Amino acid sequence: MTKPFITAFLLLVNSVYAQTNMELKPKDTLMYSPHSGRPVWISVESGNANLGIALFMDGKKIKEQDDSRGTRSVERLYFSPEKNKKYQLKVWAKSYVEKSKTAVVSITESKNIPILNNQFASAQFVEDLHTFRSIREQVNSGLYVYRSKQQIDSIYQRAEEEAGNSKNIFDFYKVIAKVTGFEGSCHNYTDLPNHASYYLTQKPEYLPITLKNIDGRLLQDSKDVAVPLGAEILSINGVSSKEIITRFSQYYFSDGYSMPYRETAGFERGMLDKFYMEFGTHKSYVISYQWNNKTHHTTLSGIPLESFKKLQESRFSLIFDKKLLSEKYSLTKEGEGMYRLSLRGFDFATGKEDPAYKKFTTFLEQMMDILERESIGNLIIDLRGNTGGTGAVYEKVFTYLTQRPFRDSHYAYTKFNEIPMDEKLVITPLFLSNGITDKNGLNAYFKQLYPKQVQGKYYWADDKNPLILPNERTFKGQLYLLIDQRVASAASHLASLIKSYTNAIVIGKETVGGYYEHNGHFPVVYELPNTGIQTGFSIVHVIQDAQILPDQKRGQGIIPHIKIQQTNQEFLDQTDVYLKKVLELQKQNNK
Repeated sequence: MTKPFITAFLLLVNSVYAQTNMELKPKDTLMYSPHSGRPVWISVESGNANLGIALFMDGKKIKEQDDSRGTRSVERLYFSPEKNKKYQLKVWAKSYVEKSKTAVVSITESKNIPILNNQFASAQFVEDLHTFRSIREQVNSGLYVYRSKQQIDSIYQRAEEEAGNSKNIFDFYKVIAKVTGFEGSCHNYTDLPNHASYYLTQKPEYLPITLKNIDGRLLQDSKDVAVPLGAEILSINGVSSKEIITRFSQYYFSDGYSMPYRETAGFERGMLDKFYMEFGTHKSYVISYQWNNKTHHTTLSGIPLESFKKLQESRFSLIFDKKLLSEKYSLTKEGEGMYRLSLRGFDFATGKEDPAYKKFTTFLEQMMDILERESIGNLIIDLRGNTGGTGAVYEKVFTYLTQRPFRDSHYAYTKFNEIPMDEKLVITPLFLSNGITDKNGLNAYFKQLYPKQVQGKYYWADDKNPLILPNERTFKGQLYLLIDQRVASAASHLASLIKSYTNAIVIGKETVGGYYEHNGHFPVVYELPNTGIQTGFSIVHVIQDAQILPDQKRGQGIIPHIKIQQTNQEFLDQTDVYLKKVLELQKQNNK
């Protein structure tokens, strides 16, 4: 449904167009025709909804954007029109706070854009921290899984002091990011209402190189810059690479105490925002690096943000990653007597009734045809880069790998089956896609899934956690499981089952997802009342169907039997060191 501009009016002030007071309801779409014939910034904002925007040229979508999470957020798009082309901007509400379902939207066109600089009193930061803690205590079933009440009390005591001393929203965000990570769940997130770059300078003060964390070494990750590709960065503006890794890790979260993901993720995901929140922007950067066994020092000028975006989006390591993650699933022959089943995500199907699930089932049957016909004795299960998805998909995979029945979990529970603190609840795209538009719909859903209360916990219904039988055809040869620090949620759940109940040799790095337990299944999001910062987590604590192993301590991800490390030369050569190790093992076993 498309909503016309009913209450809108058009202003022209100092060459700035503005259209304001437009009402936007869930499932409606606003249509806006840009007025400028020259390059301008288009800003779309609302105080009531998180907005998605898309720009169309002659009816064809050329850009879609949702940079900001908050329901009091801004989307900014640089509009550079071509002559004789017709443009249209579509705006829709992706999410909204439960108590406010109608959004008021404003759209402006301007030559320049101001830096967002919302001012808050220290009392407002402290109030938001109190709200943040109340949300976790009332809603989060994972709050005291890895931390005692005394530890939680202690970190909040320090956080309150730091919140009271915060000068701006970045200072406060760092405080609650630290608390969020302390809990120990890879499904946790806490994020600013607007993309961090909207608060940063428009001047050319951004890092002129990109970085990749390889086993604790920061390597320069871009071609055609002043520092050689693959050079080991020792320090930037006097901050050592070790300190950069440590300070960066506080913005990323893992199950339990696992660290590999937290220490590497920021260099792929946070260089456009969190790097500058932590270390600031600078007119110049003094970079110390090691190259050809010699230490070098150079001073480079900062570059514009758009230039750094292009640098980050074209970094060298992405070539390997794009190739690795090009297909959600595939089967490839890797040598005599060996195939590799690559599973890069379980988010391609929503459940067993999804046609994509049925197509995947056919694929697995065809895989078994090949393995049986060729009498294959070795199968690699490659989960690298798999961040999870639908439980039914990973369960289907395991039915072809196990000879024993299994369940999704021993048991799973929430702290409630009626949502607490609903006045701060965000109705997310996940809710909307499932027909949930308010707290009443959400409560009805919870009561169906978690009907049984025992000692203050609401347990997953028995019919939602059935015993799953092995397939009639299962692979009985030697398994090799490839994992990396990105493996999470449903993928780490599958990895824990494979390590527990098969002969798999596990190769790689400790996963971000937990081996024994995790919080998952159902995410919720809340918004803090003053800053508009959003915090989210999964509400269901899951005790996984995994047996106790001597090399698996509580609070760890899946620990590989063989840990993989990469040399600087292997990085430059883009060697698949995981696959190389499997082939070495197979060769040894065949002797």
